[in-house]
Amino acid sequence: NILTFYKKDIFSYTHEQTGHLNSGELPKNSITFTLDNTDGRWNPNNPTGMEQYLSERQRLKVRYGLDINGTIEWIKAGTFYLSEWKVPSNGLEARFVARDIFEYLLNATYTGNNVRRAGRLNELITDAFDAAGVPYDFDKELSDRLTNYTATLPDGEHTCAEVIQMCANAARCVMHQDRDGVLHIEPLKETSTGFVVPLSLSYSHPEIELSKPLKSVLVQFGENDPNVLNVNPTGETQTVSNPLIANLSQSTEVAEWVRDTLSTRKTISGEFRADPRFDVFDIVAVASKYGDIPRVAITDIKYTFNGSFRGSYVGRVLEVNET
Repeated sequence: NILTFYKKDIFSYTHEQTGHLNSGELPKNSITFTLDNTDGRWNPNNPTGMEQYLSERQRLKVRYGLDINGTIEWIKAGTFYLSEWKVPSNGLEARFVARDIFEYLLNATYTGNNVRRAGRLNELITDAFDAAGVPYDFDKELSDRLTNYTATLPDGEHTCAEVIQMCANAARCVMHQDRDGVLHIEPLKETSTGFVVPLSLSYSHPEIELSKPLKSVLVQFGENDPNVLNVNPTGETQTVSNPLIANLSQSTEVAEWVRDTLSTRKTISGEFRADPRFDVFDIVAVASKYGDIPRVAITDIKYTFNGSFRGSYVGRVLEVNET
C-alpha cells in the first residue's frame, strides 16, 4: 500500500543518520514522525482504520516529494522497520518510530546450531544475520576485504550487532544502510559526491572544532600485549579493543587506519535548508566565509520537518588528495 502525507498531515518528522569512520560505534538510520489523527484513522478501536495494519518490524519504504514548478519529484528517503508506535484512544495525533536493519540485530544473541564461532569475517557476518532472523530478501554488500581475515569469537554472550561491528572494524570497513535498504560493510569511498553545502542555503556559518593532537593509537587484540603506534610526542591516545583482530600485522593495519582518519583533527558542523540527497559517509564540499572546505566526510545528518524542512550535519574534514 502507498500512503501519501501532505504538510497538513504531518505534525513533526525527523530522519537521523549517524556513522562512525572507524566502526567504533554502531550506525543509526531512523525516522520518528507524528501524524494527524483527528479523523481517527489510527485509533486502535476503529475497525476500519489503519491501526489494524500496524505490526512490529513492518517494512516502510519512505520517499520525499518535492514540488518543483507544479511537478512533484520523488527522492528515496530509505527503508525502515517499524519499531514502536503510540496511538492514544482519544488522541489527536499518532507517533511512530522506525529504524534500519539493526532493529533486528541489536537485541538478538549470536547463538544457534549453525552459528560459527570461528571463520572468515564475512562468514561470521552472514551467521549473525541468520541468527537474528533478518528477512530472507534483505540485501547486503560485503567488501571482499572481509574474506581476507579469519577470526575466533571469544567465549561469552555477544549480540549479532556486536559481532558485525567487530568484523567491520577488524577489516577496516564502515557500515551504513543505503536508501534502497541495502546494508554496506565496505571501506569508505574516497570519491567526492560533488555535493556542496553553499552559504546561500546555510542558516549560519559552519563551525569547525579542532581536537587535541593524536599521540598514539593503542590496539588491544586477543590475549596479546597491546600494539602501540606512536604518532606525535604529545596528545591523546586512541584505544581500539577488538578480539576479532587476529594478529600483530592486522592490528598494525587497524592502527594506521585510525591514525589516518584522525589526522586532520577537524570536525565541522552546520545547519542548512535541507537538501535531502545528503547521506552519511558522503564526501561533500562545505562553503565557509574563508573559502570552500573541499572534502568533508559526513558522519551525522539530520532532517527535520515542522512546517519547513531543515537539515543539520557533522563531518570529519579529510586530507585533500594530491593530483
